[in-house]
Amino acid sequence: MDYYRLNSLYIEVTHACNQHCRHCYLDGGIHKKVEEMSTEQIKHIFTEFKAQGGRYVIFTGGEPLMRSDVFELLDCLEALNLRFTFASNSLGMNKERLEKLASYHCLEEYFTSILGSTAEKHKAICGKDSFDAAINAVSFFDKKGIPTFVQATLCNDYIDDTEDILKLFSGFQNCSVKITPIASLGCKSETEKEENKNLIVPCECFGDFHKKLNELCEKYPNCVGDDNIYCHEQIKEMINEYRENPFYSLCWHSVCVRPNGDLSFSYNMINPCVFGKAYESIKIPMNEKFFEYIEALKKADEYILEKSLYGEVEYDTEVDNYLRSVPK
Repeated sequence: MDYYRLNSLYIEVTHACNQHCRHCYLDGGIHKKVEEMSTEQIKHIFTEFKAQGGRYVIFTGGEPLMRSDVFELLDCLEALNLRFTFASNSLGMNKERLEKLASYHCLEEYFTSILGSTAEKHKAICGKDSFDAAINAVSFFDKKGIPTFVQATLCNDYIDDTEDILKLFSGFQNCSVKITPIASLGCKSETEKEENKNLIVPCECFGDFHKKLNELCEKYPNCVGDDNIYCHEQIKEMINEYRENPFYSLCWHSVCVRPNGDLSFSYNMINPCVFGKAYESIKIPMNEKFFEYIEALKKADEYILEKSLYGEVEYDTEVDNYLRSVPK
């Protein structure tokens, strides 16, 4: 049996969070109850991933600091010499934790998030005073020479905050900012979806947003990251670039592990195919199930390509929309 070669690992160690963002696709929160892997199970995954030739880990949640063993797990990555990105909303990042995280030679990037251009706007979406903590963390790691990545997710009322956000971070030496509009409300209850539907940026606004961001790329050339909004020509170019590769739909994805150990290729919550429990094995056999999944992703790409003929699309949301429509 042949197995798919794994290069990078995206692992959600928890879905618990010290915030409860109104749009969060995980529907996280401090009281979020979800099955989680043990410390030893996660260490086993890292060890097997390394043994298979894996090179890079994206360590995320939920909020990873909600786990009491977070630094024990990072110690394991360090011992295995596995490079990693650490993702946190920064709310729980005190000086001791920042110093500990910065001490890892394998830390390649610190990832954090904001939800508006001011502390007040940010708090209105997440309910917590984490805005200044995120900026302080970026400043701390910048002084240490460690790259940072900021995810700025904007609701409809804040969509014009783009340049103000770039101004906030443009002074740092090695900070990239990804700005994306809220395109869906994720795994929320129907009540919460109704209460928060005003956060969603209408797709007819994507074109103007995309155009403005492209213009700002010239003004802030070393700061603006990919925005997840694509026009028809961009999607066509992506597909053509990988079409000759039999696994082209997987070329830009990590293998993903959920807190309960579910192993898939999807960053999103709608997984058409789960390849067992990662703590049992992260080997993914290239069998009929594997190739059916690839075909589903290829069809999703074709669906998005056609939809993009009528205007810019938010790629991740459209993948979810397509997979929801496919009979299980």
